[in-house]
Amino acid sequence: MKKAWGKTAIVLSVVLLGGCGMAPGMKMDEPAKISGGQVVRVTPITMDLLNSLEAAHQTQVREVAEEFAVQTTQYLIGPGDVLQITVWDHPELTIPAGSFRDPASSGQQIGDDGYLFYPYVGLIKATGMNIAALRDVLTEKLSTYINDPQLDVRVVAYRSKRVYVVGEVNKPGVLPLDDVPLTIADAISLSGGLTPMAHKSGVNVSRDGIVHEIDLKALYDFADASQNLMLKHGDIVNVLDRSQQKVFVMGEVKTPGSVDIVNSELSLAGALGEVGGVNQLSANSGAIYVIRGTDKDKPEIFHLDARYASGLILGERFEMKAQDVVFVDAAGVSKWNRVISQLLPSISIIGIADGLGTN
Repeated sequence: MKKAWGKTAIVLSVVLLGGCGMAPGMKMDEPAKISGGQVVRVTPITMDLLNSLEAAHQTQVREVAEEFAVQTTQYLIGPGDVLQITVWDHPELTIPAGSFRDPASSGQQIGDDGYLFYPYVGLIKATGMNIAALRDVLTEKLSTYINDPQLDVRVVAYRSKRVYVVGEVNKPGVLPLDDVPLTIADAISLSGGLTPMAHKSGVNVSRDGIVHEIDLKALYDFADASQNLMLKHGDIVNVLDRSQQKVFVMGEVKTPGSVDIVNSELSLAGALGEVGGVNQLSANSGAIYVIRGTDKDKPEIFHLDARYASGLILGERFEMKAQDVVFVDAAGVSKWNRVISQLLPSISIIGIADGLGTN
């Protein structure tokens, strides 16, 4: 009998360890380890953290505003632009437009090399000049051949500078930049406006290889002019699809699943409320975690202790981001009950085997 009980004890130990390893409850120590042995710090959600996140957001908004600040209000001529140059009292220097030719087809086009050819003057490096500077150069050059020349220079076709608008707009495409500064709101309006699937706060602008997040909701709903930033040549405005604006809630909650971020606003407490709240019988309210980050090797993990009223207040102020994962850990008793439920069939089989051995 002792021999049989010894075998039983060994089997119980193995099953117990296996049951603990397979138990759905998850313990996230601080710091936590992820695949590859890399250590990731678990940050408690406190009032200081919330204040620092808000300060970081305001800093980001300020840096973006500085990046998109208008450097100049004067249009700079570029390759492909078409100019109309008029020299008064000298029609031989002015190409007539005629009744069947528009100014764009009858004007002088800046070459791909940035040079403009004009009679008596020859080649002029026009790229990078504004209209006033080019007029001064032409006047100076022509004064050698014409007494007190009077010139008028204007751009009749803007072709050198453009921005791209893609994503959830009704008419995605290319927009030319002219002498009137173009804002993000202007670009979206000229592209037919937002589609019903557009995510207002999910507007990204790519500039010089860097993606900047723009909050149009603040502009449209709260008249925040700081978000109506100026665009420049080469910018790509991408209006994201709101179908990706979800948060995933797992663990010991009543109805685990995904929660939509509506109008760009969803708190941690709101996400838990959308799934029916934590399971009072099995959840550990002191172990609520938020896993954030698209880089699986460097996620951010936040921990909320919601056992007290202060934790609920912090959860209401903690703003969720798209693709966040909320995990509610199981209570210790619940973990033990699950392990026992997995052990009972094995214990019954071992008991039967022991009984057969004694017979």
